[in-house]
Amino acid sequence: MSAKKKSDPSTPKKNRLFSLDVLRGFDMFVFLFLGPLVIALARGPLAGQFETKKFLQSLLAQMEHCTWDGFTLWDQIMPLFLFASGAAIPYALARFKKSEGGRASWRFWFRLVRRFLLLWVIGAVIQGNLLEFRIDSLHIYCNTLQAIAVGYLFSALFYVFLGTGAQVAVTAFLLVGYWALEKFIHFTASDGFGEVGGGTYVYQHTLAEWVDHTLMAGHWAGDGTQTWILTSMTFVVTAMTGVLAGIITRSSARRAAREDGQTEEAAPVRETPTKAHAGVFVQLFLIGTALTVIGYFWSRVPAGVFGYCPLIKSVWTPSMTLMSSGISFVLFSFFYLICDLLKFRVGFRFFTVIGVNALLAYIFGAFNDGFFRTNIHDLFYGTESHLGGWYPVLLVCVNFAVIYFILWLLYNARKFLRV
Repeated sequence: MSAKKKSDPSTPKKNRLFSLDVLRGFDMFVFLFLGPLVIALARGPLAGQFETKKFLQSLLAQMEHCTWDGFTLWDQIMPLFLFASGAAIPYALARFKKSEGGRASWRFWFRLVRRFLLLWVIGAVIQGNLLEFRIDSLHIYCNTLQAIAVGYLFSALFYVFLGTGAQVAVTAFLLVGYWALEKFIHFTASDGFGEVGGGTYVYQHTLAEWVDHTLMAGHWAGDGTQTWILTSMTFVVTAMTGVLAGIITRSSARRAAREDGQTEEAAPVRETPTKAHAGVFVQLFLIGTALTVIGYFWSRVPAGVFGYCPLIKSVWTPSMTLMSSGISFVLFSFFYLICDLLKFRVGFRFFTVIGVNALLAYIFGAFNDGFFRTNIHDLFYGTESHLGGWYPVLLVCVNFAVIYFILWLLYNARKFLRV
């Protein structure tokens, strides 16, 4: 944990982007509260309404992962988290970039390795059975935090050592390369896996699934819901799209700071909006729209036609990567417009409390049934006979309230979980 000395908790750290914290907070709000609340209502007091009303059925479907082909709001949570982690890189690591007058000193390498290892270990504790201390039950690579660790590692290296044009080229290479591996590698596995690859994207017959089953035999936590090793290529792509968004917003801040004769850190976002700031919103929105449209129409290529690439979050297909990154860009653009350009922040600090400690919020929510749900049940179980179907709704609300209260205390104390 690190502390910030300023007494006013409403003032963000001077080199933080308010809209980026809001974006993280919004993502974790859906993960911690909105999704569980909708599911609790659908399975409890409003079950009849959810069975008969198409709108509510559609809403419920958005709060669950697609089994295979398709895309929902719940599928967007992990890509948005990865995108946000990438967007923070230009703000956090600019001083190490040679083109910025810095150099990749031992501090950079220490920070890079430390963050990678800590994210990996925390992910293993949450879902990898690390604390059982049994190698036979250890899930090696199976968690969102580990995906972020990989995305951060390579994105940070690309950002620090490559120019923007080269970063875009490497990102495109990884995206197309992943599709090409799935398309052109085709064989019959001798381990009973059957036909593998060939670009058909058949459940339990993709190259990404076979690689995980083969390289993590006995240690894969997968049940077909998520792949990891080969999919790391598109994890990095998602993080790199966030890096690009961070570069765009930071470049605007630097121009505005130079106009005011200030250092960049003293004026990350100018109080008086400029044409440059308005241009940032337009750039973010147009890039996001383009990526979303390209990803969607790529996914509509019929099976059997060259280029076929359906939307499958489980194996992080290139079309899904583009579309989810585009949606992340668009969301970021609107939060940037409202919070940093128009300076309208009423109500958005609710998300900031979560966003500045998004890693801790994720850890609280990632444990099965919520971090505090068991103890909350022990406390309120006497009300179950009176509340009936509303009892699970109460658990969801109190669980989120407890998590938010802890995050609010940390926010006001200027205590942030850093890795």
